[in-house]
Amino acid sequence: MTGLLSSGSWRSMSRAKRIAYFSIFTAITIVMQFVPITFGPVNINMTLIPLVLCGMVLGFWYSLSLGAIIGIVFLIQGITGYEPFTGYLFYHSPIILTITCVGKTAIAGGVGALIYQLLKDKNKYLATFLSAGIIPVVNTGIFVLGMLIIKGSLYEFLESAGLEVAGMNPLYVILVIVVTWNFFVEFGLNLLFAPAIYRIIKAVDKGF
Repeated sequence: MTGLLSSGSWRSMSRAKRIAYFSIFTAITIVMQFVPITFGPVNINMTLIPLVLCGMVLGFWYSLSLGAIIGIVFLIQGITGYEPFTGYLFYHSPIILTITCVGKTAIAGGVGALIYQLLKDKNKYLATFLSAGIIPVVNTGIFVLGMLIIKGSLYEFLESAGLEVAGMNPLYVILVIVVTWNFFVEFGLNLLFAPAIYRIIKAVDKGF
């Protein structure tokens, strides 16, 4: 298990190179967070794709760290008013919202990296797809748990946005009204890009 946590696909890569690649992944995700892609009511989050690649290339700790950075940047966007939904929830439930934002992507990245490392020697293609698929599932699952804890603040925000949610089941509100399409888009994108990620990893392995 120690080997799985301490290294990724490029076991021969020097620490300096790992840090350099981690910096590249970080820069890519930050740019993606500040250049949103919207399609109707759906906000397309592309940051989980480099998070998958980071876990496969650099391993558990780097993926965990990148996930935490993604969460921190998203939290800052909310606090500064760039992301009103997050900002509103932070104002009313700062501790839980902070733990949720940072924890969900950090844990998702770590789990994705572990899944890949555990399965890659048996079937790298399957490991790639499972890693890509599990990250949005874990990310959304932890988000749902966080929203259940601060459901009062969530309901207030939705009511202020003109949605009549009073009396509705909290889990239904979170899954259907809040999560719905965003999760399916993130999940679909990760699986869609999985073959490309697989080819990148194969090329990288040959180079090292």
